[in-house]
Amino acid sequence: MINAPTREQLSLLPGLYETEHIPQEDKIVYLHFTIDQSHWWAIEWDGQDTFFGFVLLYGWSQYAEFGFFQLSKLREIKVVGIYEVVNDPFWIPQAVKDISMIRNTLHFQCMQQNRSVA
Repeated sequence: MINAPTREQLSLLPGLYETEHIPQEDKIVYLHFTIDQSHWWAIEWDGQDTFFGFVLLYGWSQYAEFGFFQLSKLREIKVVGIYEVVNDPFWIPQAVKDISMIRNTLHFQCMQQNRSVA
């Protein structure tokens, strides 16, 4: 992993389930990990290895979702043996609704659901 999160960065995240009372769009995303077209946005942290956040793999909007992912697994990912997951060094914590890639993905999923109902 390039630019692994620091203890200080990790200490900013609420514990798992601490933001359940906050609507999804208002939850704060504290960290952003990326490699190619895959993205992991961290909202909560168990203090050990597990994050809760939003995951978009390979740019496939239809399969993106809120869920759990592990820091240890992100550290293991390597593409062609040389590309690693990057913890975005310029990331500024912000609400889910202010992150265009998540907002567009959720809008895409909503549109797909509406089409299948019609």
